[in-house]
Amino acid sequence: MTTTPLPPELVSILCNEASAPDDVRTVEALVALWLADNEVEPEDESFPWSVLCVFELREHPEVLWAFIRKALTDATTVWQVVMLAAGPLEDLIADHGAEFIDRIEREARHSARFRFALTGVWPQGEGDPELWARIEKARALAMDTGIDMGGPLPAK
Repeated sequence: MTTTPLPPELVSILCNEASAPDDVRTVEALVALWLADNEVEPEDESFPWSVLCVFELREHPEVLWAFIRKALTDATTVWQVVMLAAGPLEDLIADHGAEFIDRIEREARHSARFRFALTGVWPQGEGDPELWARIEKARALAMDTGIDMGGPLPAK
C-alpha cells in the first residue's frame, strides 16, 4: 500500500493539536481519523480537530488532492461526502481550481462518486466563470441524484 507523507510543518501542527493522536504522519492516517470524526452529522456546531487540521492542507494542494481522493474512496456515508465536498474539495477548487481542473474533469469522467461529491461544491466569492462552467459540466450527470437531491452514495 502506498502512503503519502504529510509535510513536516503540518505534522507539527497536527501533533500539537489538543485532541490529535500523537502520530499522524500520512494522508492515509489523517483520512481514517477524519472519516471517523465525520461519519454522522454532529448535533452541535463544533468541529473535531481533524476538520480543522484538514483546513491546513489548503496550503499544500497536492497533499489536499491526495486527501480528497483517498477520503472519497474510503467514505461510507453521504455525510462524509457532504463534509468533503463543502470543505476540502470546495477549498481546492477555490484556491487551486485552475491548476487542478483537468484532474477534476478526468476524475469526474471515471468516477460516479467523484461526480456526486462535485454536486456539493459551490463557487466561493466571485469565482472564475470559465472554471465554474467546467465544474458544472463535470458534475452534470450527477445533479439529478446528487447531494442536494438526497441521492444515495454511489458505489466505489
